[in-house]
Amino acid sequence: MTKLARQRIEFSQLCGFTEKQWAATEAADTHKYTLFGGARGPGKSYWLRWYCLRFLLKCAATGLRNVRVMLASEDYPSLYERQISKVEIEFKPFLGRYHISRNEYRLNPMFGGGVIAFRNLDDAAKYQSAEFALIAVDEITKNPEKVFHILRGSNRWPGIPQTKIIAASNPEPNWVRSYWIEHNLPKEMKGQEDRFVFIPALPDENPHLTREYWDENLNTIPGALGRAWRYGDWYAGVEGLVYETFSSENIVSTEANLNHPFEIAVDDGYIDPRAILFLQELPGGDLLVFDELYQTKKLEEQSIKDVMAKCVEHSGRALPDEWGDFGLAEAEQWCMRYVVPLPRLAVASHEAVALRARMSSAGIKAVNWLHRQNPERGSTRLAAITLTRSLFCDANGHRAIRIHRRCRHLLDEISMGYRYPEGKNGLGAEPEDGNDHAAQALETWVWWHHGGQRKKAKAR
Repeated sequence: MTKLARQRIEFSQLCGFTEKQWAATEAADTHKYTLFGGARGPGKSYWLRWYCLRFLLKCAATGLRNVRVMLASEDYPSLYERQISKVEIEFKPFLGRYHISRNEYRLNPMFGGGVIAFRNLDDAAKYQSAEFALIAVDEITKNPEKVFHILRGSNRWPGIPQTKIIAASNPEPNWVRSYWIEHNLPKEMKGQEDRFVFIPALPDENPHLTREYWDENLNTIPGALGRAWRYGDWYAGVEGLVYETFSSENIVSTEANLNHPFEIAVDDGYIDPRAILFLQELPGGDLLVFDELYQTKKLEEQSIKDVMAKCVEHSGRALPDEWGDFGLAEAEQWCMRYVVPLPRLAVASHEAVALRARMSSAGIKAVNWLHRQNPERGSTRLAAITLTRSLFCDANGHRAIRIHRRCRHLLDEISMGYRYPEGKNGLGAEPEDGNDHAAQALETWVWWHHGGQRKKAKAR
């Protein structure tokens, strides 16, 4: 029997972890940032406090004494209900005791004297000078992104080179989803994606839930909230979304093959964002959106040059040092000289007259998507939305649109911002203006290739 297996058996006698909680434990042992859960009921809060205890016991076993860890929630009432009240019952008296004056649980000296400090995060700046070898955050999505970075600054301890942050949460469409689910990190953290790990867990994996809890709680939550809490869907937590059938199954890490044709779709803007999507039809007819540009206050020439730079990146080449000094014609010539594939077509918004002209002169054929009008009565835009919705998930459950996880703006719009006005939805309603630029670029491409006069011609 291995040492790890013996440790697991010994600790199981104290904690009684489920298999999924053990999976989270093993992931946290080897990663800097671990997120567990993503649904209600799998024992997320339980795992956090018991992992904290296990961490301190392991430190003591290696000779590290009086190590401090933090177990935190967004405010004190939540902290008490989720954690403190449970620790006083679950942790056996021989291990240590809870000190109410300090709001800390201290292990007895024979177990290393380590401390679990219970802290609320209503003002995380209070802990900027503190040091914790492990930081555990319950319902981390309830906290702003800034709190995470403040806590990272306090995640250090002498003698422990690999300190850790662990967290648990129900799904929310915010920065937590970006970091752990999509691996879209801020530029300052690029390259650290493999330090983040998400261990999903469903209530089905918790044998301790009562039938009453299932019947009266989990199985009776309607709509998007039910899909989020019951099934752990990180893309179902917002009511009134235009693309309510979009889910994590539409998100991929598939890369494009630039040896095959690819195109771009553009929703034009200057003060409003100019959204440019890079798209490729996959074998079998599915659509891959594999990259994006999302720019404000950029001249047409600069955006076209940025499109070429993306093509260079995806072709596996490096931009030359003098790229920044190139004009648009020089950039095109360089791409031709080094056989960098460029989009065979740009499907653009109808108001982008100047952009389409400059693209065509730069060797990228550009078309106005509204040249293909709705052959039926009604709005072409609404018809494009309906068609795009069917490609996100059709009646057979097939998801023909795949979006690479790097397309952060498109994913954010579809899963959070692109919605109907309150109280309105359905095929006849216009979505709200604002968070729709990348989504509209996608719709223009879908309509140009699958709708309008082309669709009518196919029918004949």
